Amino acid sequence: MAKARRVAAVAVVLLIVGLVVHSSITATGEPCAVQPSSDNTGIALGSGYTAMSDAEMDRTVEAIRSSGSHWVRFDIDWSAIESTEGAFDWSGTDRLVDIAKSSGLEILGLITYTPAWARDPAATSPDTHTRPADPDEFGRFAALAAARYSNSISSWEIWNEPNLQTFFNPTPDPEYYSKLLAASSVAIEAVQPGATIVSGGLSPATDNGADISPTTFLANIYEYGAGQHFDVVGMHPYTYPALPSDPLTRNWNSFYRMRLMHDTMVANGDSTKSIWATEFGAPTGTGLDAVTESMQAEILRDGFNEARSLGFVQKVFVYSLQDRGSDPGDREQNFGLLNLDFEPKPAMAVLQDANETGGCL
Repeated sequence: MAKARRVAAVAVVLLIVGLVVHSSITATGEPCAVQPSSDNTGIALGSGYTAMSDAEMDRTVEAIRSSGSHWVRFDIDWSAIESTEGAFDWSGTDRLVDIAKSSGLEILGLITYTPAWARDPAATSPDTHTRPADPDEFGRFAALAAARYSNSISSWEIWNEPNLQTFFNPTPDPEYYSKLLAASSVAIEAVQPGATIVSGGLSPATDNGADISPTTFLANIYEYGAGQHFDVVGMHPYTYPALPSDPLTRNWNSFYRMRLMHDTMVANGDSTKSIWATEFGAPTGTGLDAVTESMQAEILRDGFNEARSLGFVQKVFVYSLQDRGSDPGDREQNFGLLNLDFEPKPAMAVLQDANETGGCL
């Protein structure tokens, strides 16, 4: 998935990487909270997995299970399922849901993307990442998905990175997203009372005139009354090439800035709600903002420690399981814990360690 990234201070970060020292205390100075390790990690698969064969799905799910993770996040893609209005193809999603559930995984269903017939006519690009013309139409699809998978999925994330122009064409709009979230939440709860609603995972963007920072976006949707329509705040706290705990990057580091997001939640009466990092990781390879495989592992380790130290980050979904291509210069092909041959990178061992201990790594 495309991400808005800030790559400032790379030279400083690389200088301090060698100074990182592991201890039972994180860089925040707080001890890691002990949490049930079997229920606070997952894998964010991304798109394309519903088109796999059963054998490929089986291998993917087995790799997730071997990591010790208890959760998996994948797309329930409206644009693929109802590409023609009124004609539904649930077959690929059905197979992936069935295989994941039969393997004992909990599923975070990401309801997202818009078929051509339902897109906002103001869109500047004929892309599935365009927001729908009618939030209620999206809510209708959300209800259909929740009813179909009511025995398999009880946690639903509403859209992906709505604070990015790239993912909410023609422009990110907190008021419009609040309507989309409200329509979806009400529709899901009508058919699946007690479902967990996760607000769309926010990208670590900046307020640059095209995109909206996660701190600003969250504050805005509270202003539009969205707080009553979600149980969990979704966030994508990517920090690469920096470590999540690096104090020199706190002015843009999204793991640090989740503190500000939590302050906003508390100020709006949501002190008991948590944040789920529904995507987190780092790309290896040779791209401009790529990291070495050892640094990918360090970023993951540090992120788990920070999440456990903060306490309000309840789950961390690692993006992603496997590299998506063989071009080391393409960032989007190299986020995997496994390479194309299913061989593990060092980061896989970090995830396995995280699932064997409830304290600092």
